[in-house]
Amino acid sequence: MTQQVMAERVGVSTPTLAKLENGDPSTSLATVLRVLTALGLDGDIDLIAVQDTLGRELQDNALRRTNAKPSPPARGGKP
Repeated sequence: MTQQVMAERVGVSTPTLAKLENGDPSTSLATVLRVLTALGLDGDIDLIAVQDTLGRELQDNALRRTNAKPSPPARGGKP
C-alpha cells in the first residue's frame, strides 16, 4: 500500500503519515490509532498497555506523591 492510499484511508496528509513512519513524536495518538485500524492492528494497542511496566511505575509514583502527607512547615526563628 502506498503512502498516498494509506493517508487517504486514515484521513491525513502524506507528510503527516511520513512523520509517523519516521517516529516524529508530534504525531497525534489519534493518527496512530487510525493507522493501526487501517492496517487491521487496532486490537494490538491493548497489548502495548499490558506490557508498559515503565508507564505503570510512573503512574504509581505519581499516585504516591499526591497521596503523601504534606511536609510540616520549617521551624526557625530569630534568636
